[in-house]
Amino acid sequence: MSRPGPASLVRFTLLLLMAVVSVTTASHAPLVLPDLVLPVVVASALLAGPSRGAMVGLGGGWLVDLLPPGSSVLGSAALMYAAAGLLAGAGRREGQQPFGWVTLVGAASAAVATLGRLVVAALSGGSLDPRAAAVGWVLSAVWCALLVPPLVTLERRFSARRMR
Repeated sequence: MSRPGPASLVRFTLLLLMAVVSVTTASHAPLVLPDLVLPVVVASALLAGPSRGAMVGLGGGWLVDLLPPGSSVLGSAALMYAAAGLLAGAGRREGQQPFGWVTLVGAASAAVATLGRLVVAALSGGSLDPRAAAVGWVLSAVWCALLVPPLVTLERRFSARRMR
């Protein structure tokens, strides 16, 4: 069995950090915030494809599900992030990816995550606020557009270091 490489450890650390910051700020801020975990999922998916995107999304979603206060339906965040990672991985291209493409993939993944949250809220009897969902989607798409390119660069550096 092989040990996880430096890129995997950095990815897990980023997922954990973003999940902790996300649940901490969401419980204290009355504002709509961007999805902090999504850029890590999208960056991994754009580098490695749909299967890795789904697995990273599943892991990030489990962290969000398990950190207090957790999801209203256990496992829903894991499935939502897995679907977003699968979609983002389908957008993988070889070589450098143009900023416009990364923005489009991030916006589509944010739409999947937002729709997943709305479906879970509707099915569990939670509060539905379409305006807040729309603002959250826009903020998450912008957050992905800003963070995914440096995260891809960071992950490529760590992957290249392991190959040496």
